[in-house]
Amino acid sequence: MTSMQAAVLAGPQTFEIVTKDWPEAQPGHVLVRVRNCGICGSDLHFYRGDFPAAPGLQMGHEIAGEVAEVGAGVEGLSPGQPVAIEPVSVCRNCDLCRSGRYNLCPKRRLLGMMDPGGFAEFTHVPSYMVHALPETVDTEVGALVEPLAVTVHGLRQAGLSAGERVAVIGSGTIGLMALVAARALGASDVYTTARYPHQAAAAQALGASAVIPADGDATQAMTEAFAGQPPDVVIETVGGSGETLDQAVAVAAPGGRISVLGLFTSPITLNATNAVIKEIVLIGGVTYASQDGRSDFEVALEIASHHAEEMRRVITHRVPLADIQRGFETASDKSRASIKVTVEV
Repeated sequence: MTSMQAAVLAGPQTFEIVTKDWPEAQPGHVLVRVRNCGICGSDLHFYRGDFPAAPGLQMGHEIAGEVAEVGAGVEGLSPGQPVAIEPVSVCRNCDLCRSGRYNLCPKRRLLGMMDPGGFAEFTHVPSYMVHALPETVDTEVGALVEPLAVTVHGLRQAGLSAGERVAVIGSGTIGLMALVAARALGASDVYTTARYPHQAAAAQALGASAVIPADGDATQAMTEAFAGQPPDVVIETVGGSGETLDQAVAVAAPGGRISVLGLFTSPITLNATNAVIKEIVLIGGVTYASQDGRSDFEVALEIASHHAEEMRRVITHRVPLADIQRGFETASDKSRASIKVTVEV
């Protein structure tokens, strides 16, 4: 048995560092030495008590590290190899899995929510969840491949074609990764909204065509910024309880597509008449899947191989595992100019 340190949620907004035993790699599985694990917005929901969490929850699903040990029958991976983890386990046998929509598998389990996540020194996962990192991607950027894959999934679901215009609502981690992904997938213009100055600066650094303040009448400001050429695709990344989905419908082009990636914490209102008149296509997106024989995670890894240093700009704070409490406090407090806080293990 391998002894390791792990951070678990001991109560509302309270972490505890504990010692756990972790087994040797089982057949078909890989033991990964975690090096970086990002703090995600969904982690913050559990931390703040927005979502129910039993004491002892070991969160963390934006994971990268190195192969520590491979189990029997595992091929293509070897000890010491830098990897990122696609943190969804599925049955791989149902109709949804066979069709590539494994993110909807009725037996899916998510690391950091249903199974122990990456806020620990080691994680033990099926080999199909483990992806080798390109040579140009270290584990710090590798931990960003997971949120990047979320946005790749949303853009592919929305059917983004080269030359189309994209609007991204929100400039947190998912919004900024959507900006990187949309540009890499051929969007002609990518507009973003930002609530905080540090988010706006990050979006500008990542090549946004324009950054629109999210305060005041953001819908009017977006409409004016598009100068009569509204976006073909809108990516909603904020969620919560605000009016961002209604804004997306208002600014999208007639016949436009909206990909909803934000997690909404309460019921919201939507101008459905506007959506009907404009024939808007509204698509929900959860994690990542496979399309045309290629997974969203694979596409995200390829994008990361060419845009690693751009992606690194999203990381604003780094904390060791032992100081994860401070990491969550920083990630929760936008006055500290936080975007992505990565936990170094």
